[in-house]
Amino acid sequence: MTDSLQVQGTYRNIFQLAMPIAISILIPQLNILTNTLFLGNYTPSDGLLHAQDLLSATGIAGIFYLTLTMIGYGLSSGVLMLMSRSAGKNDSIFLGKIFSNGVLLSLILSFFLLGISWFAAPYIFEQFISNVPVKHAAISFIKIRIWGLPFIMLSQLCNSFFLATSHSKRIIAGSAAQTIINIVFDYVLIFGFRSFPEMGLNGAALASVFSEISYLFVASWVLIRTPKIRLFQIYFFTAIDWPLIKETFVKSSPLIVQYFLSIGAWEVFFIFVEHLGKAEAATSQILRTVFGVVGIAAWSLGATTNSMVSNLIGQKKEDEVIPLIHKVLFISLSFAFIIGLGLLFFPSSFLHMISSDEAIIAVGKNPLRIVVVATWMLSVSTVYFNAVLGSGQTRVNMIFEIIAIILYLGYCILVIELWRKPLSYAWASEFVYWFSLFAMSSFYIYSGRWRK
Repeated sequence: MTDSLQVQGTYRNIFQLAMPIAISILIPQLNILTNTLFLGNYTPSDGLLHAQDLLSATGIAGIFYLTLTMIGYGLSSGVLMLMSRSAGKNDSIFLGKIFSNGVLLSLILSFFLLGISWFAAPYIFEQFISNVPVKHAAISFIKIRIWGLPFIMLSQLCNSFFLATSHSKRIIAGSAAQTIINIVFDYVLIFGFRSFPEMGLNGAALASVFSEISYLFVASWVLIRTPKIRLFQIYFFTAIDWPLIKETFVKSSPLIVQYFLSIGAWEVFFIFVEHLGKAEAATSQILRTVFGVVGIAAWSLGATTNSMVSNLIGQKKEDEVIPLIHKVLFISLSFAFIIGLGLLFFPSSFLHMISSDEAIIAVGKNPLRIVVVATWMLSVSTVYFNAVLGSGQTRVNMIFEIIAIILYLGYCILVIELWRKPLSYAWASEFVYWFSLFAMSSFYIYSGRWRK
């Protein structure tokens, strides 16, 4: 660890922070892709469910769980912003204090969400999923899946610490462990292997929980082994600062609301798509994994923008913020464009790799192209949006999110639920959402209001 925690807005520094984050995001996305691959080619021995049912159930239940984890991500993003500001001031002791108290806050929030979800998720699925087998499968899946929540939220917090202290390379180890555990247990628990029973969809849920436990174990070990970790004076549960916990939650609460609304709206989208038919619902689960994989560069560079903008402001270098944003934008759009080209021109080849169901392949070709182009819009929007976040204007982020969500849900209600347009029109909703965020965030950045 260097003596200084301050960053520089250079291409080299951007890559140094962003590449490990990209790898750490890629690995869980490969987990989801592997999960989808296994379930897409799995036929239950009891014959009660088909591949389309399984993909539909894991899509709806998976988005519900993703909503919970993104609430945790909102908290860790707020903590990241505060830690990065302290890093910009070279205040390692206060940075450690923010992290220590953030652990307690994450535990409280995770167990609260777990308790609520245990009762709320089955009720929501009962009310809004029309296909009975899919409904029962989704309820069974989520009751297992939610037990991984405390582990993944604490892992997110560890990653924020590594990013704030410019040690983003240390994120990779936990993600790698998560991937290995997830793939191994996915196979043996979905299909059954020797003494392991065939659990199907529930096996996928249990494998994910095991992988998140391993993620936290490795991330904690890496944290303890971080050079000069004692400089941060991290003390868990022995130096509780309730005013600081309150301040952290208040500062993070707009982000928590923001991410809840964002992914919650996606849950509504998947429920509406389920009403279009089995093939459309199953195909959308595959498209969700594509959206995650192609958008990897954008998500990692968004997190980098948040951290670096906050760090520069902590150094009183506000004039370097917009040049930094332009550099990150160039990298983000270039990566998304290059990664998406293959899928844009050869959609059928990719879909054949994931599923042997010809109905899914026929339905998915054009929507896949739309998803790829939508990730190009995402790659620009998420940089501007995270730049606003890095400036500390979390309430402004929440307002922008609410406006974008209203426009997005309005489109979904009209086009999917009322007009029942084909799946290509449904996934075009991503343009509505990401363009709205781009327009508002970029205007705010160039207006200079964030300087106040």
